Amino acid sequence: MEQNNKTKHTNFYVVGLNYKKADAEIRGKFSLNDQSKSQLLDQAKCDGIESMIAISTCNRTELYGFAEHPFQLISLLCKFSNGTVDDFQQVAYVHKNSEAVSHLFKVGTGMDSQILGDFEIISQVKTGFIDAREKGLTTNYFERLVNAVIQASKRI
Repeated sequence: MEQNNKTKHTNFYVVGLNYKKADAEIRGKFSLNDQSKSQLLDQAKCDGIESMIAISTCNRTELYGFAEHPFQLISLLCKFSNGTVDDFQQVAYVHKNSEAVSHLFKVGTGMDSQILGDFEIISQVKTGFIDAREKGLTTNYFERLVNAVIQASKRI
């Protein structure tokens, strides 16, 4: 990806919802199947987002990525799911920078799972990263971050 001389100021965000505040019906509205995840990643690339992964399980749907504003990620999620911005605002969360990194570690290590220590989610993180890498939506920093989460998961 060619970068022009004007550097965009981006932050690392996680936007999403999970079993803690969203019931199964609402989580279903925001669910992303493989096709919608692929389309979402393609659109993110077109929108100039340099790094992003999408995770969608029965208990959570989350987008982790670098953006100028979290609404870029929220609008992608709403566009490629059946959820609305109003639904999102009622039950979702947005974490920025160190809070987003901390959240990714909690999710990847099973500390934010309905069943404490559930490790199924780490395979979702890995798959999300692989899908993003195939679309050219990763950076060295993002790869190191995801690898650190995978290593932490193994240690736990």
